[in-house]
Amino acid sequence: MATERSAGGGTAGWLPGGRVGARALATLCVAASAALVLPVMPAEAAQKPTLKEVKAKLAKLNSQIDHQDNIYNKAKEQRQAAKKKLDALNKSVAEDQKTYEQLRKRVAQLAAAAYKSGDSGDIPTLVSSNNPADVLDQISVFTQVANNRSAEVTQFLNAAQLLQRQKAQAQQAAADLNAKLKSEKKQLDSIKKKAAQAQTLVNKLGGGVSGSHGGTYTGPASGPARLALQYAYSKKGDPYKYGGTGPDSFDCSGLVMMAWRNAGVSLPRVVPDQYNATRRVARSDLQPGDLVFFDNLNHVGMYVGNNQFIHAPHTGTVVQIESLSGYYSSNFYGAGRP
Repeated sequence: MATERSAGGGTAGWLPGGRVGARALATLCVAASAALVLPVMPAEAAQKPTLKEVKAKLAKLNSQIDHQDNIYNKAKEQRQAAKKKLDALNKSVAEDQKTYEQLRKRVAQLAAAAYKSGDSGDIPTLVSSNNPADVLDQISVFTQVANNRSAEVTQFLNAAQLLQRQKAQAQQAAADLNAKLKSEKKQLDSIKKKAAQAQTLVNKLGGGVSGSHGGTYTGPASGPARLALQYAYSKKGDPYKYGGTGPDSFDCSGLVMMAWRNAGVSLPRVVPDQYNATRRVARSDLQPGDLVFFDNLNHVGMYVGNNQFIHAPHTGTVVQIESLSGYYSSNFYGAGRP
């Protein structure tokens, strides 16, 4: 086939030696790149998660929420205990202030006697103080008086020292626990937000959970167990809320605690403590009212019979009855009888 050549003897559009011109080469590369890359883009587009995948993510988040909920409730209990201790100490301080005034009068008498004998030192100034701390700052002076004249002064100083130390410790403990509670709540709120987003997606995909409100237990349980189940059934349909203990929203351990409290039985607040406070029961020996624990003591419910239990599941759901199978069977930890 004849080829048209240029005046320089080369083939038109080609450089000597058969090399492609730079401009032509660039054009070919761009075209080739477009041909190779463009068709791949749709294949790389992110696929929408399936209902199964979203439910798996939600289950993982709910497990984290249950764990954080237990920590949150425990920290809250400890903070409340520290507050009670601090209140008691403050009350003792107020009472001992009266004792201080009485002892101050007695010490003033001792100081007057010391003044007459010429060894009073700074005692007259100290006994005029209404602040025990001022006295403790000059404890050496009072120790002299106590050693020489009165054991009750020593007792007073020891009591004042102990109260001040306990008050400082209680205040520090309360501050530490408040900081911990704030941190735990922040973590819990973060996980709860993620779980709520996942729950919204589950609902959009048609996997939401709904339930009627209220119910009546008609099973064979008797005594306290029956009263506890009657309470739990009456709360069917109430929303889950972390830290909730009713009357119209609950977390898992809050529902169990309040149900058994209604039956006259006191249970601790958090799941691990509820497990430790109950007698171990084999799964094959479960009776209505028994506590059933899941997910390494992150979750708890109450057995109702027929391989079913009632519980407050997680964010976005309500108090409901579910089968002790599937997820709950594979994550079953143990059972306890109050």
